[in-house]
Amino acid sequence: MAASPEIAALIATDDDLLGRAVLPLAWPHEAPDRPFTPDAAAYAMQRHASCGVDTCARKRAAHRVLVEAGRIVPDPRNSKNLG
Repeated sequence: MAASPEIAALIATDDDLLGRAVLPLAWPHEAPDRPFTPDAAAYAMQRHASCGVDTCARKRAAHRVLVEAGRIVPDPRNSKNLG
């Protein structure tokens, strides 16, 4: 799923402000200091699209919020049951 034009613009702005020449792509991967809102979680999921839920604490936190908000329905066949 491609990012909406609004999300793509936010990502581009972040990239300009953070100086991606200095910081690694999609930094940081650690869990957030505060709980995500559902909209912020959706943004984090897009920013960390290439990360695995089982290896990226930020994507895992975002995924959990979206499941709790009913915006993601985990596949019951998933043996990891990350929802």
